[in-house]
Amino acid sequence: MSKNLFEILRERGYFYQSTNIKRIERLLTCEKPFTFYLGIDPTADSLHIGHFFALMMFRYLQDAGHKGIIVIGGATALIGDPSCKSDMRKMLTKEQVQHNLEEVKEIVRRFVRTDETNPAIILDNADWLNDSYVNFMRTIGIHFNVNKMLAAETYANRLKNGGLTFLEMGYMLLQAYDFVYLNANYGCSLQIGGSDQWGNIVAGLTLNRKLKNLKEDLDSENDLLGLTCPLLLSKDGKKMGKTESGTL
Repeated sequence: MSKNLFEILRERGYFYQSTNIKRIERLLTCEKPFTFYLGIDPTADSLHIGHFFALMMFRYLQDAGHKGIIVIGGATALIGDPSCKSDMRKMLTKEQVQHNLEEVKEIVRRFVRTDETNPAIILDNADWLNDSYVNFMRTIGIHFNVNKMLAAETYANRLKNGGLTFLEMGYMLLQAYDFVYLNANYGCSLQIGGSDQWGNIVAGLTLNRKLKNLKEDLDSENDLLGLTCPLLLSKDGKKMGKTESGTL
């Protein structure tokens, strides 16, 4: 290809927000492969067209030789991401989440390679988010400032539109830990996703810095990276959601 991957993704409108676009450009223009991940919560047994955007970015990275991980949130789906939600999500049973998880796995395999050259790995975050509540809060919760969390758009909007449950407050901690866990165990350095995940992605970077006693230096090669793509909106201008009406 005459154009490098960074130029292709940028020209096609895949870039919306990034934590350090210069470092991401270096990653995408050098030949050395890196590991990245995309998370999907199985809150329904199907995906919507909005997921296609992030899955296509995943496939571009995979086809360029980079190592991709899909995390299907068997644990986080039991909580429910409050991002872009005016009301609390309907709580699902463990059995419903497990059924949805298996269905989403099959759908994902249609878009990313899992059994050929450079296959993607599909993981379930319930496999590592099974520690006791007390241990998790002592290890991870201590690094989160509630005032800063409430100032984030994800939570600020919910407070304006009917309140926020303590259950949902914990979602950001879980997803942040996903990134830290994948970095420690798989060498994952980049998280991609829709722009609604920006706050959760940044939380993962911040948690990583605190656990490793890193200074907030965006040029540090030890810092994790985040990259989001624009959301595809429904006809009334709202984020498409797996459990929303009007979603394709």
